[in-house]
Amino acid sequence: MKRLGSPKFLLLVILLLGLFFRIYKLEIFFPWGHDQDLFAWIAKDMIIDHHFRLIGQETSITGVFIGPVFYYLMAISMALFKMNPLGVYIPITIISLLTIFSIYWVFNKFFGKNIGLIGSFLYAISPGIILLDRWVVPTQPTNLWVIWYLYVLLEILSGKLPLILIGILVGLIWHVHVAFVPLLILVPVALWLSKKRGNKIRINTKSIVISFLMFFSLLLPFFTFEIRHGFQQIKGLTRATYEEKGDVKGLKRFAKVLNISGRSLGGIFLLDKNPSIAAEFFMLLPVLFLFSVIYLYKIKKLTRNQTIIFGLWIGIDLLTQFISKRSIPEYYFANLFIVFFLMSAILVSTISIKRPFLISLLIVTSLLITISWLITQPDELGGFLQKRKTIEYIKGNALANNYSCIAINYVEGQPGLPNGFRYLFWLNNLKVITAANDVPVYSIVTPWTISGDEINAKFGMFGVILPHQKNLDFKVCSDPKRQLLPLWGFTK
Repeated sequence: MKRLGSPKFLLLVILLLGLFFRIYKLEIFFPWGHDQDLFAWIAKDMIIDHHFRLIGQETSITGVFIGPVFYYLMAISMALFKMNPLGVYIPITIISLLTIFSIYWVFNKFFGKNIGLIGSFLYAISPGIILLDRWVVPTQPTNLWVIWYLYVLLEILSGKLPLILIGILVGLIWHVHVAFVPLLILVPVALWLSKKRGNKIRINTKSIVISFLMFFSLLLPFFTFEIRHGFQQIKGLTRATYEEKGDVKGLKRFAKVLNISGRSLGGIFLLDKNPSIAAEFFMLLPVLFLFSVIYLYKIKKLTRNQTIIFGLWIGIDLLTQFISKRSIPEYYFANLFIVFFLMSAILVSTISIKRPFLISLLIVTSLLITISWLITQPDELGGFLQKRKTIEYIKGNALANNYSCIAINYVEGQPGLPNGFRYLFWLNNLKVITAANDVPVYSIVTPWTISGDEINAKFGMFGVILPHQKNLDFKVCSDPKRQLLPLWGFTK
């Protein structure tokens, strides 16, 4: 019985829960839009077209690209499954489980086993994190990067300098999320605080050499691309610091930063971030978050130096978005999640000492709510499964009619809905060219209800209208003028 209550057994249970929440109804809940279509197309470029890539897709900053590491992971995993996109869930799920384990390990090392278990449990079962971990995008490893960056800072405060890990993490920034860059200021701050405390940090030559080797190895594609293309990304990043994008300024921007950061934090636990919820509620969350750090210092759960680092972490993330000239997306505040889980875990652990039954009840209730939420989620009507079925239906009809090539007409009830079909057409060996009267044109209607009487088949929100063209000429299949333009965002 003691083994059932041991930290190792409880961690195993937490990992199994995390695995269940992240692979349940995998294909049904697989979100498949433009970003997914694009990474699959880039994977095809690597594996099928044998194109060694230095960059991934372009970011929201014009001329700046995401590094290629994520895309190589996706390409390798897809290649193992005959280019089936579902293969990407192998590395994605491994990253998620590594994050859960890392949270336990880091929290346990610096704050104790209870906080490690609580933190990893909260991360494993939080609805917003579950959805984030199932969302296959280059920024998905954000929390894994952040937990080990937190480890670096806490190690420095304790008098050690993990230089090799710093080299790896800094080298990975371009490959994961450029929003990490402002947080790097915390390393010299932590060194200064550690020195003031009397710690003498020793640095050996071997660590310096390995650290620089890891850093330059990870950024070799970046430097190579920059030299080849006239330092395009550096210029793009520089331009982004002063180029106006027409967003709000002053107090309105300050309120917007609080609101969006609050929505991002609230989205971790809330089952529904309904826009009707008062903006004041979300604006209050980052303020409470900051006060929780101060409160934990007052009750001596955090040291002075830890409090300074966490307070600055929150402040830097909010200030960066306030002084930025760009729009403020929620995912730019994902850098706060690990610190948020740490503060939550310490608070829960503190309360559990006085109210163990209450905390146990809350933990069990939270787990049951998450399980109920997940298994009662309606099937994704516009995701991978329904798009796959739509294209397989079109393929079956095209084969039955011996069509050498086809064209697609997207009929949209609202803009942006038909994204995500391009790669799946290629995967199903369907030759698609531009539409005209000399080629069979299939219409994909989204949602199908806008053309209900004309629909020949329905798959989730998608409807298919079969071709009506009579004068077909399949010589046009190889006409260079009739080939589709490159996928939006795809760069050779």
